[in-house]
Amino acid sequence: MSFADLPPRAHPHTPPRNAALPAFCTPRVLLITLLLGLGVALLLAIAPGVAEDRWVRLGTTAWFVAWVVLITTGVLCGLQKPLCRLSLPWLLGGVMSILLAATGLISVLAYQSLTQLGWNPFESQTEFLLHNQAIALVVGGMGIWIFSLHWSKTRRVTAQTKAELDALHARIRPHFLFNSLNTVAALIETDPKAAEAAVLDLASVFRAALHAGDVSTLSDEIALSQRYLALEQWRLGERLVVAWVLPITPLPPIAMPILSLQPLMENAVRYAAERSPTPCTIRIECVLGKSAVSLLIENPLIDAAKLPVAGGNGISLQNIRDRLTLMFGDRASLRAGEIEGQYRVKLVLPLDGHGGVA
Repeated sequence: MSFADLPPRAHPHTPPRNAALPAFCTPRVLLITLLLGLGVALLLAIAPGVAEDRWVRLGTTAWFVAWVVLITTGVLCGLQKPLCRLSLPWLLGGVMSILLAATGLISVLAYQSLTQLGWNPFESQTEFLLHNQAIALVVGGMGIWIFSLHWSKTRRVTAQTKAELDALHARIRPHFLFNSLNTVAALIETDPKAAEAAVLDLASVFRAALHAGDVSTLSDEIALSQRYLALEQWRLGERLVVAWVLPITPLPPIAMPILSLQPLMENAVRYAAERSPTPCTIRIECVLGKSAVSLLIENPLIDAAKLPVAGGNGISLQNIRDRLTLMFGDRASLRAGEIEGQYRVKLVLPLDGHGGVA
Protein backbone atom coordinates (compact mmCIF):
# COMPACT_ATOMS: atom_id res chain seq x y z
CA MET A 1 0.00 0.00 0.00
CA SER A 2 1.45 3.35 -1.04
CA PHE A 3 0.93 6.66 0.69
CA ALA A 4 2.59 8.71 -2.04
CA ASP A 5 -0.68 10.23 -3.15
CA LEU A 6 -1.34 11.88 0.19
CA PRO A 7 -1.21 15.70 -0.02
CA PRO A 8 1.78 17.65 1.23
CA ARG A 9 1.86 18.60 4.85
CA ALA A 10 0.19 21.76 6.00
CA HIS A 11 2.20 24.56 7.48
CA PRO A 12 0.36 25.41 10.72
CA HIS A 13 1.02 28.81 12.16
CA THR A 14 0.90 29.39 15.88
CA PRO A 15 0.36 33.01 16.93
CA PRO A 16 3.31 34.43 18.80
CA ARG A 17 2.96 34.59 22.53
CA ASN A 18 4.88 36.73 24.96
CA ALA A 19 7.02 34.16 26.76
CA ALA A 20 7.45 36.57 29.66
CA LEU A 21 3.80 36.30 30.73
CA PRO A 22 2.95 33.24 32.85
CA ALA A 23 -0.39 31.47 32.69
CA PHE A 24 -2.26 33.43 35.38
CA CYS A 25 -5.36 31.26 35.02
CA THR A 26 -3.69 28.13 36.40
CA PRO A 27 -4.23 27.07 40.04
CA ARG A 28 -0.47 26.71 40.53
CA VAL A 29 0.25 30.36 39.70
CA LEU A 30 -2.67 31.54 41.85
CA LEU A 31 -1.47 29.47 44.82
CA ILE A 32 2.10 30.76 44.52
CA THR A 33 0.86 34.36 44.28
CA LEU A 34 -1.36 33.93 47.36
CA LEU A 35 1.51 32.43 49.37
CA LEU A 36 3.78 35.32 48.42
CA GLY A 37 1.04 37.77 49.40
CA LEU A 38 0.60 36.06 52.78
CA GLY A 39 4.36 36.33 53.26
CA VAL A 40 4.12 40.09 52.75
CA ALA A 41 1.21 40.24 55.23
CA LEU A 42 3.28 38.36 57.81
CA LEU A 43 6.19 40.78 57.39
CA LEU A 44 3.88 43.76 57.89
CA ALA A 45 2.35 42.17 60.99
CA ILE A 46 5.65 41.44 62.76
CA ALA A 47 7.27 44.74 61.81
CA PRO A 48 8.50 46.75 64.86
CA GLY A 49 6.51 49.75 66.01
CA VAL A 50 3.07 48.18 65.52
CA ALA A 51 0.76 49.43 68.25
CA GLU A 52 -2.22 47.12 67.74
CA ASP A 53 -2.40 43.40 68.43
CA ARG A 54 -0.16 41.57 65.96
CA TRP A 55 -2.60 38.69 65.41
CA VAL A 56 -5.39 41.12 64.60
CA ARG A 57 -3.09 43.01 62.26
CA LEU A 58 -2.01 39.76 60.61
CA GLY A 59 -5.65 38.76 60.03
CA THR A 60 -6.74 42.08 58.55
CA THR A 61 -3.57 42.43 56.47
CA ALA A 62 -3.88 38.88 55.14
CA TRP A 63 -7.54 39.53 54.23
CA PHE A 64 -6.52 42.75 52.49
CA VAL A 65 -3.63 41.16 50.56
CA ALA A 66 -5.69 38.13 49.55
CA TRP A 67 -8.34 40.31 47.91
CA VAL A 68 -5.68 42.37 46.11
CA VAL A 69 -4.04 39.18 44.82
CA LEU A 70 -7.34 37.65 43.70
CA ILE A 71 -8.49 40.78 41.85
CA THR A 72 -5.08 41.39 40.25
CA THR A 73 -4.73 37.77 39.16
CA GLY A 74 -8.32 37.68 37.87
CA VAL A 75 -7.81 40.81 35.76
CA LEU A 76 -4.50 39.49 34.39
CA CYS A 77 -6.19 36.20 33.55
CA GLY A 78 -9.00 37.96 31.70
CA LEU A 79 -6.62 40.25 29.82
CA GLN A 80 -3.97 37.63 29.12
CA LYS A 81 -4.48 37.53 25.34
CA PRO A 82 -4.15 41.30 24.75
CA LEU A 83 -1.28 41.51 27.25
CA CYS A 84 0.59 38.81 25.32
CA ARG A 85 0.83 41.18 22.35
CA LEU A 86 2.64 43.89 24.34
CA SER A 87 6.38 44.38 24.46
CA LEU A 88 8.10 43.64 27.76
CA PRO A 89 8.25 47.26 29.09
CA TRP A 90 4.57 47.88 28.31
CA LEU A 91 3.69 44.49 29.79
CA LEU A 92 5.43 45.22 33.08
CA GLY A 93 3.87 48.69 33.20
CA GLY A 94 0.43 47.21 32.60
CA VAL A 95 0.89 44.63 35.37
CA MET A 96 1.98 47.35 37.81
CA SER A 97 -0.97 49.55 36.86
CA ILE A 98 -3.41 46.69 37.47
CA LEU A 99 -1.79 45.98 40.85
CA LEU A 100 -2.03 49.63 41.94
CA ALA A 101 -5.64 49.89 40.75
CA ALA A 102 -6.62 46.75 42.68
CA THR A 103 -4.80 48.03 45.77
CA GLY A 104 -6.59 51.39 45.54
CA LEU A 105 -10.01 49.76 45.19
CA ILE A 106 -9.51 47.40 48.14
CA SER A 107 -8.02 50.23 50.24
CA VAL A 108 -11.13 52.39 49.85
CA LEU A 109 -13.51 49.49 50.51
CA ALA A 110 -11.48 48.25 53.49
CA TYR A 111 -11.25 51.70 55.08
CA GLN A 112 -14.98 52.31 54.84
CA SER A 113 -15.91 48.80 56.01
CA LEU A 114 -13.54 48.76 58.97
CA THR A 115 -14.57 52.20 60.19
CA GLN A 116 -18.23 51.13 60.13
CA LEU A 117 -17.29 48.10 62.25
CA GLY A 118 -15.74 50.33 64.91
CA TRP A 119 -12.12 50.52 63.81
CA ASN A 120 -10.40 53.68 65.02
CA PRO A 121 -8.06 54.72 62.18
CA PHE A 122 -4.87 56.64 62.91
CA GLU A 123 -4.87 58.27 59.49
CA SER A 124 -7.31 59.66 56.97
CA GLN A 125 -8.67 57.66 54.06
CA THR A 126 -6.35 59.47 51.65
CA GLU A 127 -3.30 58.75 53.80
CA PHE A 128 -4.41 55.12 54.18
CA LEU A 129 -4.78 54.85 50.40
CA LEU A 130 -1.38 56.42 49.67
CA HIS A 131 0.28 54.28 52.35
CA ASN A 132 -1.03 51.07 50.77
CA GLN A 133 -0.20 52.27 47.27
CA ALA A 134 3.39 52.91 48.35
CA ILE A 135 3.66 49.40 49.82
CA ALA A 136 2.18 47.91 46.61
CA LEU A 137 4.60 49.96 44.50
CA VAL A 138 7.64 48.72 46.45
CA VAL A 139 6.50 45.09 46.60
CA GLY A 140 5.45 45.15 42.92
CA GLY A 141 8.76 46.73 41.89
CA MET A 142 10.71 44.05 43.75
CA GLY A 143 8.55 41.37 42.18
CA ILE A 144 9.12 42.76 38.69
CA TRP A 145 12.87 42.92 39.28
CA ILE A 146 12.99 39.28 40.44
CA PHE A 147 10.70 38.30 37.59
CA SER A 148 12.96 40.06 35.05
CA LEU A 149 15.95 38.05 36.30
CA HIS A 150 13.95 34.84 36.04
CA TRP A 151 12.73 35.72 32.55
CA SER A 152 16.26 36.50 31.37
CA LYS A 153 17.43 33.10 32.63
CA THR A 154 14.45 31.40 31.00
CA ARG A 155 15.28 33.00 27.65
CA ARG A 156 18.85 31.71 27.84
CA VAL A 157 17.69 28.20 28.74
CA THR A 158 15.10 28.26 25.96
CA ALA A 159 17.68 29.38 23.40
CA GLN A 160 20.04 26.61 24.51
CA THR A 161 17.25 24.01 24.34
CA LYS A 162 16.22 25.25 20.89
CA ALA A 163 19.80 24.82 19.66
CA GLU A 164 19.85 21.27 21.05
CA LEU A 165 16.56 20.48 19.32
CA ASP A 166 17.88 21.83 16.01
CA ALA A 167 20.81 19.46 16.37
CA LEU A 168 18.35 16.65 17.10
CA HIS A 169 16.43 17.41 13.89
CA ALA A 170 19.67 17.26 11.92
CA ARG A 171 20.39 13.85 13.41
CA ILE A 172 16.91 12.34 12.98
CA ARG A 173 16.51 12.95 9.25
CA PRO A 174 19.77 11.30 8.03
CA HIS A 175 19.12 8.35 10.36
CA PHE A 176 15.65 7.90 8.91
CA LEU A 177 16.97 8.34 5.36
CA PHE A 178 19.66 5.68 5.75
CA ASN A 179 17.19 3.13 7.11
CA SER A 180 14.76 3.84 4.28
CA LEU A 181 17.45 3.61 1.58
CA ASN A 182 18.50 0.24 2.97
CA THR A 183 14.88 -0.88 2.64
CA VAL A 184 14.70 0.24 -0.99
CA ALA A 185 18.05 -1.38 -1.80
CA ALA A 186 16.86 -4.69 -0.38
CA LEU A 187 13.63 -4.56 -2.41
CA ILE A 188 15.30 -3.79 -5.75
CA GLU A 189 16.62 -7.32 -6.14
CA THR A 190 13.57 -9.20 -4.85
CA ASP A 191 10.60 -7.06 -5.94
CA PRO A 192 11.27 -4.10 -8.29
CA LYS A 193 7.61 -2.94 -8.18
CA ALA A 194 7.67 -2.93 -4.42
CA ALA A 195 10.92 -0.98 -4.55
CA GLU A 196 9.27 1.60 -6.80
CA ALA A 197 6.35 1.94 -4.39
CA ALA A 198 8.77 2.25 -1.47
CA VAL A 199 10.65 5.02 -3.26
CA LEU A 200 7.38 6.89 -3.74
CA ASP A 201 6.59 6.46 -0.05
CA LEU A 202 10.06 7.69 0.85
CA ALA A 203 9.66 10.72 -1.42
CA SER A 204 6.32 11.48 0.19
CA VAL A 205 7.80 11.22 3.69
CA PHE A 206 10.64 13.64 2.94
CA ARG A 207 8.37 16.01 1.06
CA ALA A 208 6.36 16.17 4.28
CA ALA A 209 9.37 16.41 6.61
CA LEU A 210 11.66 18.75 4.70
CA HIS A 211 9.03 21.31 3.64
CA ALA A 212 7.59 21.83 7.11
CA GLY A 213 8.85 24.09 9.86
CA ASP A 214 9.49 23.18 13.46
CA VAL A 215 5.76 22.77 14.10
CA SER A 216 3.48 20.09 12.71
CA THR A 217 -0.03 18.84 13.55
CA LEU A 218 -1.22 15.61 15.10
CA SER A 219 -2.94 14.44 11.90
CA ASP A 220 0.19 15.19 9.85
CA GLU A 221 2.39 13.36 12.34
CA ILE A 222 0.08 10.32 12.14
CA ALA A 223 0.19 10.41 8.34
CA LEU A 224 3.99 10.63 8.44
CA SER A 225 4.09 7.66 10.83
CA GLN A 226 1.83 5.67 8.49
CA ARG A 227 4.20 6.31 5.61
CA TYR A 228 7.17 5.30 7.71
CA LEU A 229 5.52 2.05 8.87
CA ALA A 230 4.56 1.30 5.27
CA LEU A 231 8.25 1.47 4.38
CA GLU A 232 9.12 -0.83 7.27
CA GLN A 233 6.42 -3.30 6.23
CA TRP A 234 8.08 -3.54 2.80
CA ARG A 235 11.35 -4.40 4.55
CA LEU A 236 10.10 -6.76 7.27
CA GLY A 237 7.18 -8.33 5.44
CA GLU A 238 5.03 -10.64 7.59
CA ARG A 239 7.23 -10.03 10.63
CA LEU A 240 5.59 -6.62 11.11
CA VAL A 241 1.83 -6.22 11.68
CA VAL A 242 0.48 -2.70 12.23
CA ALA A 243 -2.91 -2.13 13.88
CA TRP A 244 -4.25 1.43 13.77
CA VAL A 245 -7.19 2.42 15.99
CA LEU A 246 -8.12 5.99 15.05
CA PRO A 247 -11.26 8.02 15.87
CA ILE A 248 -14.01 8.14 13.27
CA THR A 249 -14.33 11.90 13.68
CA PRO A 250 -11.59 14.16 12.27
CA LEU A 251 -8.72 14.83 14.62
CA PRO A 252 -8.52 18.34 16.12
CA PRO A 253 -5.78 20.55 14.62
CA ILE A 254 -3.40 20.18 17.55
CA ALA A 255 0.01 21.67 16.86
CA MET A 256 3.01 19.66 18.04
CA PRO A 257 6.76 19.44 17.40
CA ILE A 258 7.63 17.95 14.04
CA LEU A 259 8.92 14.34 14.03
CA SER A 260 7.53 13.56 17.47
CA LEU A 261 5.64 10.36 16.55
CA GLN A 262 7.83 8.80 13.87
CA PRO A 263 10.76 8.20 16.28
CA LEU A 264 8.35 6.37 18.62
CA MET A 265 7.30 4.12 15.73
CA GLU A 266 10.96 3.63 14.84
CA ASN A 267 11.74 2.52 18.40
CA ALA A 268 8.84 0.05 18.31
CA VAL A 269 10.13 -1.43 15.06
CA ARG A 270 13.75 -1.52 16.17
CA TYR A 271 13.24 -2.95 19.67
CA ALA A 272 10.33 -5.30 18.90
CA ALA A 273 9.68 -6.21 15.26
CA GLU A 274 13.35 -6.52 14.28
CA ARG A 275 14.10 -8.70 17.32
CA SER A 276 10.99 -10.89 17.25
CA PRO A 277 11.30 -14.33 15.58
CA THR A 278 7.51 -14.39 15.06
CA PRO A 279 5.11 -11.80 13.59
CA CYS A 280 5.10 -8.73 15.81
CA THR A 281 2.05 -6.49 16.16
CA ILE A 282 2.51 -2.77 16.79
CA ARG A 283 -0.77 -1.26 17.94
CA ILE A 284 -1.38 2.50 17.73
CA GLU A 285 -4.55 3.90 19.31
CA CYS A 286 -5.67 7.53 19.41
CA VAL A 287 -8.17 8.49 22.12
CA LEU A 288 -9.94 11.86 22.17
CA GLY A 289 -10.83 13.20 25.60
CA LYS A 290 -12.52 16.38 26.80
CA SER A 291 -9.29 18.21 27.64
CA ALA A 292 -6.57 16.13 25.98
CA VAL A 293 -5.85 13.60 23.26
CA SER A 294 -3.88 10.45 24.06
CA LEU A 295 -1.85 8.32 21.70
CA LEU A 296 -0.96 4.79 22.83
CA ILE A 297 1.77 2.77 21.10
CA GLU A 298 2.09 -0.86 22.18
CA ASN A 299 4.44 -3.61 21.06
CA PRO A 300 5.57 -6.95 22.55
CA LEU A 301 8.33 -6.69 25.12
CA ILE A 302 11.13 -8.66 23.49
CA ASP A 303 14.14 -7.71 25.59
CA ALA A 304 13.63 -5.48 28.62
CA ALA A 305 17.39 -4.90 28.88
CA LYS A 306 17.48 -3.24 25.46
CA LEU A 307 14.67 -0.70 25.58
CA PRO A 308 14.91 2.71 23.85
CA VAL A 309 17.10 4.92 26.02
CA ALA A 310 19.69 7.58 25.41
CA GLY A 311 22.65 6.48 23.34
CA GLY A 312 23.04 4.24 20.32
CA ASN A 313 21.16 4.93 17.11
CA GLY A 314 17.74 4.92 18.74
CA ILE A 315 15.97 8.22 19.35
CA SER A 316 15.93 9.00 23.07
CA LEU A 317 12.52 9.29 24.66
CA GLN A 318 13.90 12.08 26.83
CA ASN A 319 14.70 14.14 23.73
CA ILE A 320 11.06 13.93 22.67
CA ARG A 321 9.96 14.88 26.19
CA ASP A 322 12.22 17.94 26.01
CA ARG A 323 10.64 19.00 22.70
CA LEU A 324 7.14 18.62 24.13
CA THR A 325 8.11 20.55 27.28
CA LEU A 326 9.50 23.40 25.20
CA MET A 327 6.16 23.72 23.39
CA PHE A 328 3.55 22.77 26.01
CA GLY A 329 5.28 23.06 29.37
CA ASP A 330 3.87 20.56 31.87
CA ARG A 331 0.56 20.23 30.01
CA ALA A 332 1.90 17.45 27.76
CA SER A 333 3.48 14.18 28.87
CA LEU A 334 5.26 11.16 27.44
CA ARG A 335 5.42 8.00 29.52
CA ALA A 336 6.79 4.58 28.69
CA GLY A 337 7.00 1.27 30.51
CA GLU A 338 6.10 -2.41 30.67
CA ILE A 339 2.44 -3.41 31.12
CA GLU A 340 1.47 -7.11 31.05
CA GLY A 341 4.26 -8.18 28.73
CA GLN A 342 3.76 -5.19 26.42
CA TYR A 343 5.91 -2.12 26.09
CA ARG A 344 3.57 0.89 26.08
CA VAL A 345 4.30 4.49 25.20
CA LYS A 346 1.59 7.01 26.10
CA LEU A 347 1.68 10.50 24.63
CA VAL A 348 -0.79 13.07 26.02
CA LEU A 349 -1.34 16.42 24.28
CA PRO A 350 -3.57 19.22 25.62
CA LEU A 351 -6.52 20.40 23.57
CA ASP A 352 -6.43 23.97 24.91
CA GLY A 353 -3.94 26.01 22.94
CA HIS A 354 -1.51 25.55 20.08
CA GLY A 355 -4.29 25.05 17.61
CA GLY A 356 -6.36 22.75 19.80
CA VAL A 357 -9.98 23.05 20.75
CA ALA A 358 -11.29 23.93 24.13
